[in-house]
Amino acid sequence: MANRLANKIVVVTGAGSGIGAGIARRFAAEGAFVVLADVNETAVRAVGDDIGRSGGRCETHAADVSSEEDVARLFREVGKRHGRLHALSTNAYWAAAKNVEHTSLDEWNRCMAVTLTGPFLCSKYAVPLMRQAGGGSIVHTASVGALVAFRDNASYMAAKAGVVQLCKSIAVDFAADGIRCNAICPGIVDTPSTRADDTEELRRLRMSKTLAGRYGTPDDVASAAVYLAGDESGFVTGTAMLVDSGWSIV
Repeated sequence: MANRLANKIVVVTGAGSGIGAGIARRFAAEGAFVVLADVNETAVRAVGDDIGRSGGRCETHAADVSSEEDVARLFREVGKRHGRLHALSTNAYWAAAKNVEHTSLDEWNRCMAVTLTGPFLCSKYAVPLMRQAGGGSIVHTASVGALVAFRDNASYMAAKAGVVQLCKSIAVDFAADGIRCNAICPGIVDTPSTRADDTEELRRLRMSKTLAGRYGTPDDVASAAVYLAGDESGFVTGTAMLVDSGWSIV
């Protein structure tokens, strides 16, 4: 099925690499006009150029989602240029792979600022534009780590669990405006950040938790994001959709 997001204006954060880039590419392929945002301006421009070469429609912005000034400016530009917003996908995160004893307060605060406050700020400024459009869909990328525990990832798991509850709050508060909000909870996905720490021991552990016998791809997550962002999921809100190949049940 093609053009499932035809003529929709969508914002994708963390679009410079990994899952965010995969979602941005799929949204464009499905007919959306994609507003790509990332703290890494060079990376997000490269993804935008790739979308353009493939015939997609997009624009790129440099933005730090932990900065209210940056987020407000991003959505102000969306309002000026497009006058409405139909979908938002947030993907930026930062985490220290440490337990609570070894996590500094600065590391904890940085993780919360990017991984949890970022989705909050983007939602805050997206809601008025979605209301102008007559409704919309917010899709926050959380993690299977929001639901089950990993070793040495205290800040990440706490932030991602917060993202799931944030989605439920938004779903309840803005249903009357036609705005839905859902979380996607991926398992292990082959991204640059995954490859950076993929030791042989860690890979064995990750594979033991993955029933498909392979790592997921950004496109696996993007398939769920397309469904949740589009009209097919009109009766779906407040959920945490697992895209984890069984990690949460093994």
